Amino acid sequence: MKELLNKLKPILAKTKPFTDKIVAFFKKHSDIARPTAVLTIICIVVTLALSSANLLTKDTIAELQLENEKKAMEKLMKGEYEPATMFVNEQKVDYHIVTKDGKTIGYIFKTTAKGYGGEISVMTAVNPDASVAAVEILDASSETPGLGQNVTNESFYKQYEGRPHNVVAIKGGNADTAKNEINAVTGATISSKAVTTAVNQALEYANEIIAKGDELK
Repeated sequence: MKELLNKLKPILAKTKPFTDKIVAFFKKHSDIARPTAVLTIICIVVTLALSSANLLTKDTIAELQLENEKKAMEKLMKGEYEPATMFVNEQKVDYHIVTKDGKTIGYIFKTTAKGYGGEISVMTAVNPDASVAAVEILDASSETPGLGQNVTNESFYKQYEGRPHNVVAIKGGNADTAKNEINAVTGATISSKAVTTAVNQALEYANEIIAKGDELK
């Protein structure tokens, strides 16, 4: 220990002028240094508190999300829900097979697409013939209130029911059902097309499952 201290003495001697300047600065500017130090400590404490809260609530948030998704599935298509996985272009896709009395009655997918303000999350139930059974908008909170968020209105998303793949959202209110078109929300074409993209993605996955059969389960 004594030998170590002897080795440190020359180093400490060289750094002493620098440390003396730092001490002198804080003494001279204590009116600035003290509040700065206090603010720094507060920021550290708040950051640690937020990190701790996030760790404590992470599981709870995940459980609530799963519960909300389960309620959405029950609203879309009633039956037994069996989780399954498939791969499309090396991308893992999780979905649910819906059965009733031992028979497959449909599939449920959760897909997302980029809207005007952010990601829009959509849950789509698909019939065994690869047509839309029902749609639920899980999250469109990033879209503009009174415009894009109107994609959550039932009058909009009910239009997808019974539609096959390649649904098209058009503006102007003159959708041609024979061309597989739906009317976009007025003033929110981008948000409407985002939901349509998410629904079409679910339909594409369903077509893959139906084409390949039980090997995907």
